[in-house]
Amino acid sequence: MDKSNNNPARMLEFLLAPMDGLTRASFRSICFDYGADGATTEMIQSLAYGRAKKPMSQTFMEVLVRYPNERNLAAQLIGSDPAAMAESARRLEALGRFDAIDINMGCPARKVVGSGNGAALMKTPDRAVAVMGAVRDATTLPVRLKLRLGWDAAHITAPFLVEQAESMGFESVTLHGRTREQMYLGSVDTVAIRTICDAVRIPVYANGGITCAGDALAFLRDTHAAGVAIGRAALKSPWIFEDIATLRRGGTVAQRRAPERVALLIRLAALTCGHRPENVAICEMRRFCGWILAGLTGYEAVLAGLNHIVTLEAFRALLEGYLDDLEQQGDLELHSELLPEMTLDTVSHRQARRMAKWA
Repeated sequence: MDKSNNNPARMLEFLLAPMDGLTRASFRSICFDYGADGATTEMIQSLAYGRAKKPMSQTFMEVLVRYPNERNLAAQLIGSDPAAMAESARRLEALGRFDAIDINMGCPARKVVGSGNGAALMKTPDRAVAVMGAVRDATTLPVRLKLRLGWDAAHITAPFLVEQAESMGFESVTLHGRTREQMYLGSVDTVAIRTICDAVRIPVYANGGITCAGDALAFLRDTHAAGVAIGRAALKSPWIFEDIATLRRGGTVAQRRAPERVALLIRLAALTCGHRPENVAICEMRRFCGWILAGLTGYEAVLAGLNHIVTLEAFRALLEGYLDDLEQQGDLELHSELLPEMTLDTVSHRQARRMAKWA
């Protein structure tokens, strides 16, 4: 399709993809500090929110937190009941807090698809269209769609659903280049994404398999997408968005040294304590420390020490003490030989097979 009439002023965008239990407001805020162009909340269960007769729990309300520096933030709705999805969209718009509504048809988790939600809608396109129409009719906010190529190789329904999103006036689509059957195994199908991008005028954001800033730019080029949504790579490198901007300017990306990594973690912990109970927030920081500190000398001792602290004050003291030790040793650089064999660059075959077994 000739796209010569598309708006030439529209900027290419690099978004933070939603990850359940991980992309809370605090982590999103860090990514926005590093230049992310947009993000989406964690999943909001439409059956719970749309039908709620009394105030939701504190845990649920944490999903609705938005920090001041978050721009282009969509609220992510998940569900397969058109009426509940529509009512949830109305309630979210009434909050006056979000820039768009994002419909999740891409989550492959067993607990999600087992209820007919997420990627399960890829095998019931009539219901998927009903959900899309109900949400579109219920809100004046822009509506977005996130989906996979299909349920499996025999049910590639993304082309049809993207066309439907375009005809309904959706703002954009984010497309993960694997089927639900693939989970996170195998290569992302860039050809399939490109075919869909070239067939429609609606902006399509490519998703899946990004490991670094160079990957993101190559993915953008290979898929002809309007932009790229980055997930797991941002967990271990929230600065990936800044790295992308550096590469686009013709600069060279350098490894982030210990002072920046420690400062990032302390800020993330403080932000998380702002919307989660302190002990819960500090426990959650253990996995972020594992990702961000990996490759620094002695980081395993820090991870062990984290098992015994539950306050922000103790967390800050532990990390600042660790940084002091590194500075005294003159050892602030990342060491590739200290990186664990399994990283979040991709889901390992072992992990993906386990996920498929649960599915």
